[in-house]
Amino acid sequence: MEAQSNGNKDDVIKGGGNGALPSSEQPKKWEMPDIYIILTVMILIVSVLTYAIPTGKFDRVTLENGRETVVAGSYQLVEATPVGIMDVVTAVPRGLSEASVVVFLTLLVGGSIGVLQRTGVINYGVNVLIKQLGSATYLMVPILMIVFAAICSFIGTPELGIAYLPIVTPLMLRLGYDSMTAVATVLISCTFGFAFGITSPTNVGLGHMLAELPMFSGAGFRVMVLSLVMVVSIGYVVMYARKVKANPQLSVTYDNDVKLKLTLLGQGDDASSDEPEPTTRLKVAGLATLVMFVGIIASTLKFSLGFYELSGLFMTMAIITSIIIGHRGNQICDNFNSAFQGMLVGALITGVARAVSVVLTDGQILDTIVYNLSEMLGSLPNSITSIGILLTQAVFNFLVPSGSGQTLLTLPILLPLADLIGLTRQIVILATQWGDGVTNILFPTSGYFMAILVMAKVDYVKWVKFFFPLLAAVLAIAVAFLLVAQAINLGPF
Repeated sequence: MEAQSNGNKDDVIKGGGNGALPSSEQPKKWEMPDIYIILTVMILIVSVLTYAIPTGKFDRVTLENGRETVVAGSYQLVEATPVGIMDVVTAVPRGLSEASVVVFLTLLVGGSIGVLQRTGVINYGVNVLIKQLGSATYLMVPILMIVFAAICSFIGTPELGIAYLPIVTPLMLRLGYDSMTAVATVLISCTFGFAFGITSPTNVGLGHMLAELPMFSGAGFRVMVLSLVMVVSIGYVVMYARKVKANPQLSVTYDNDVKLKLTLLGQGDDASSDEPEPTTRLKVAGLATLVMFVGIIASTLKFSLGFYELSGLFMTMAIITSIIIGHRGNQICDNFNSAFQGMLVGALITGVARAVSVVLTDGQILDTIVYNLSEMLGSLPNSITSIGILLTQAVFNFLVPSGSGQTLLTLPILLPLADLIGLTRQIVILATQWGDGVTNILFPTSGYFMAILVMAKVDYVKWVKFFFPLLAAVLAIAVAFLLVAQAINLGPF
């Protein structure tokens, strides 16, 4: 209290006869609302819209895989069901319930990586990797982005970024970059790998099934587009990373990274301090962790493991590594508890983000929005309909951030429209796939995206400012290749 009093007195003295206000009376600087506040405001806005937008719905049928999809041409107005106070109050708990798989994936996988961090194997692995690369550490960002994008382009799980981030962050900090570089490396590669995926089952595979196209046809065209998108994305991230390394104070996350270095690396701005010689236990544990991690990723690629399997395998990996390192049972439990605490906000955010979709469903206005968007697309000139689909899906992603959910909701309506105007179904799949994916890391209703930002303590607005120029460039690439696809009548139909 004494220090505070002295500070106020100094402020008054400095003000002198100029009329300066004491610090306690200075106007408070505006600060960005917490993401919880942003999402709460969105929930309230959507709730009000359920009173303004007509209520309607499409008929639905169940596919062989158990998923429901809409029936084109079946839209009809129904009795209004605007949400009540209790619907709004319970939206967040119900959102957490509906997003429980991703919530627990974030909590368990992130918590397991936190346990590994406490064993010392992650820092050890980072040091070994840096020594092996020598003067070629500048290749780290491109290598990681290519690997992450390739994995997601085949299996379609951008949520894996939740597992990558706690490993990539200390690596980037040790290399002299910042946490924004780490987040960009993970989010952009995983998301664009999914968005421009080659055999991703949740958008490409499901879309081809609904369109009755040969499964994964047109892969060569998608490989070409993904390659160009990743070249541009890697160049964008590397340019930023080099700027930060040359002058760390240019980092948009500079203040936060000072604390992160103390937490993750045990040091301040000096990221080159010597590390103690690793013990034999640490070397064995590090090798075992590497083998298990590669095995998990390989199994995911080969057997299409789900979120339950991933969560369980990461926990098992953390426990085995802890045992090898010599931690006793109680210490392992304490490490898990501490790690879970650090992941709790990131996990909860995914459920709160889902609450927006819950309110839309309660008010039965989602189908009305889809119907009106399809009517708008039908009025566009045939030559730019595919671009209209791309941009519409990109914006609609705010309401339905799920790739498979958006495909099942919009594609059955868009396919008959495409047949009517002479647009091939393959082009419609591309437009919906690209439009859905590219804004997954723009809108705060995307659960895994917000979880990763919270985990890295990167401000949402700072991310949007960083990401938006790249998003504009990638959308321009997508538009150009859609026009090319129309020019060559990309098919088979």
